[in-house]
Amino acid sequence: MLMCNNYKISSNELELLEAIREEAKQARSMPKIDVFKACELVQLDIELMTPELLNIFIRSLPQALGRSTHFLPTGTLELSWDEKWVISLVSAISRADYDSVHFLIKTGIKPLHQKPCQSIAMHLWKITA
Repeated sequence: MLMCNNYKISSNELELLEAIREEAKQARSMPKIDVFKACELVQLDIELMTPELLNIFIRSLPQALGRSTHFLPTGTLELSWDEKWVISLVSAISRADYDSVHFLIKTGIKPLHQKPCQSIAMHLWKITA
């Protein structure tokens, strides 16, 4: 377990965090993706690899959240709110804790985008597999 601003994360979650940060860095130079388009992409291409899936999710998040996202540089020992949220979401999905998944989506995502965002998120378990 590693401590990031009093938030304990496992080695798997740390790996995920670094992958998220790397994708977020790459995504900055790419156009944002519409949440509904992202949902279609994920459902059409079941063979999407983990980095592509994460990239699509990260690029659609600002629209889903209704604000800019904040991801810290790789190697940083602190966590942003967005990083905690994504890690919590993927962890809940990987342990099949759908009450937590639903709660995180409902409290973080704008109502219009909750269904497509949850649909994309459900594919993120592949990251931890």
